[in-house]
Amino acid sequence: MRLLVALDPNEEIRTALTELVQGLAPIAPVRWVHPQNMHITLKYIGEWDDRRLDDVIDALSQVRVGLKIRAALAGLEFYPRGRNPKVFWVPVERTLPLRQLASSVDQRLASLGIAPEVSPFVPHITLGRVKPGVELTELHEQIEELPSREFGVLKPDGFRLYGSQRTPSGPVYTLIDEFPCVMRVPVSSRPVVTQSL
Repeated sequence: MRLLVALDPNEEIRTALTELVQGLAPIAPVRWVHPQNMHITLKYIGEWDDRRLDDVIDALSQVRVGLKIRAALAGLEFYPRGRNPKVFWVPVERTLPLRQLASSVDQRLASLGIAPEVSPFVPHITLGRVKPGVELTELHEQIEELPSREFGVLKPDGFRLYGSQRTPSGPVYTLIDEFPCVMRVPVSSRPVVTQSL
């Protein structure tokens, strides 16, 4: 089973990106991502033994960040930049809480022997994958004419563990478990504020 840890966009973002893709899809033969498959990958685990699935769930259940995640989605980019891009995506603002979440996920999974990331975390939502040799001039022109390249603000309450299965029509994701993002302070440990007379 292939596993990945991801954040799902809220409906505001998913709707905006769906409308974007529907407008751009007829212009270029890009392999577009189905709107229900759009996500921000926090960690791609890859192949994993089903018998050790509980180990991953236990590790992810210990992940927390101290602040709510709020991250804007703005812009459209091709990666790598240059003449032969492979991916078309929307960048996600690299806020501190979002980076902390990705780092915490990475650290917890490293305790299971999963190789930690060596490249910087670049949050994004993939919209499509570009086939080699595809002419993108018209797509670039259409992007320049868009009235806006702002697609909302990511406001996740939690993150998810997915199983991924490759099919001829693209990957199929199956939700395995979900986890809260923000550390909740127990009532008993909150500071007591008293008013002096």
